Amino acid sequence: MIKMKTIRILTIILLISIIVFGVSKAATAQSSDSIYVTETGHWIWGDFLHLYNSSTDPLLIFGYPITDDFSDALAGRRVQYFQKMRFDVVDTSQGQQVQIAPLGRMLYVPGAPVADIAQEGPTCRLFDNGYSVCYAFLQFFDANNGSVFFGSPISNVEVIDNRYMQYFENVRMEWWPDRPSGQRVVLTDLGRLYFDKYVNDPELLKADPAANSAGDLVRPITRVFVLHSLIGAGESQTVYVVAQDKFLRPLDGAQVGVTLSFPDGTSEFYRLNETNEFGISQFTFNVANLPVRSVVNVQAEINLRGEISNGTSWFRLWW
Repeated sequence: MIKMKTIRILTIILLISIIVFGVSKAATAQSSDSIYVTETGHWIWGDFLHLYNSSTDPLLIFGYPITDDFSDALAGRRVQYFQKMRFDVVDTSQGQQVQIAPLGRMLYVPGAPVADIAQEGPTCRLFDNGYSVCYAFLQFFDANNGSVFFGSPISNVEVIDNRYMQYFENVRMEWWPDRPSGQRVVLTDLGRLYFDKYVNDPELLKADPAANSAGDLVRPITRVFVLHSLIGAGESQTVYVVAQDKFLRPLDGAQVGVTLSFPDGTSEFYRLNETNEFGISQFTFNVANLPVRSVVNVQAEINLRGEISNGTSWFRLWW
């Protein structure tokens, strides 16, 4: 029995190796729900793109993307960094939603000198937390749906690096008097500042090689393998999911979900880690206590920039 299990493990490893051996990392794809930003070489897709396009001037408010979306261990969720903000995938009562991270609150350090300007009057608005927004900052706030994108002010106007600045929950405004009229308020690149300070991973900033194939669909292929085709109740089983493009190159960073379907009509869903540089994701679990000869069907779905592909496998309880 030990020898047969060893052969089975080696066979699985060999099959996966044959699929991915010697193949370079694949480029991601463009679909109707994604865009490739040539200026920085990164993609925006799905709900990240929906939030980005919800502003009438995304470049002014968010800036260019500086990373693709990725699972951020520091934040404990899936995120995407832009020059001025960060988008987070957040669990809510309505399910997962993409929201703006409160980088202003996360980066604000009290103690800078308060600007010697009036903080009340007809050109100011007092918020519930006691802070006011005035003059051009207020005009910029109102003109760009600040209550949605910027959040409430969390500081007075302060003098930082010899410039007037004011922190909001999500952003920081700066006053540049030497710029043309109507362009003197700018948003600090808080997304880049936070990334450089806390994440600081140059690999995430690298341009996606999809720049050479923008407009082409990847048409992903999903392959599914189980470590044991015959197994006993309560034993450990491993499922391998391999994601490839239409040229059979491994797809890195694909989101993976696996559904186990049981003979009684019930099912269990598992969210796996993203595929690695070899296009592989895997997970191990203990087989349920099912009758002998029961067949468990395994269906895997990968999602890469909105392109979805499915693959199937199965295993049987034999003792």
